[in-house]
Amino acid sequence: MAIPKAPVKRTIQEAGAERVSADAVDALTEHIEEYMEELSKRAIVYAKYAKRKTVKAEDIALAIDSSAPIEAPEDEKHDMFSMIKNVFEGASEGKGFEEIMGSFMKMNK
Repeated sequence: MAIPKAPVKRTIQEAGAERVSADAVDALTEHIEEYMEELSKRAIVYAKYAKRKTVKAEDIALAIDSSAPIEAPEDEKHDMFSMIKNVFEGASEGKGFEEIMGSFMKMNK
């Protein structure tokens, strides 16, 4: 993958940097490429779960949401039973995969 470096440098400058080294542009470009590849892989998984070959914007959104760190509840215990119950209830109500996963992601924020 090859992201053009000029927009990366321009973005750093627009963020307030007076000068930007080539090493800084290279480092950020590499990080962006790795992040994009990881998000793409996650989005493909969501599309496959939804029985689609086409990756949609909603798959990208789910991939972005799922890449955020999940904080444990204050008591540091996850109620796995409640999460599984919510998935089954959503499926029995006719909700699609994207809707169930979307509500799951919101529940964990």
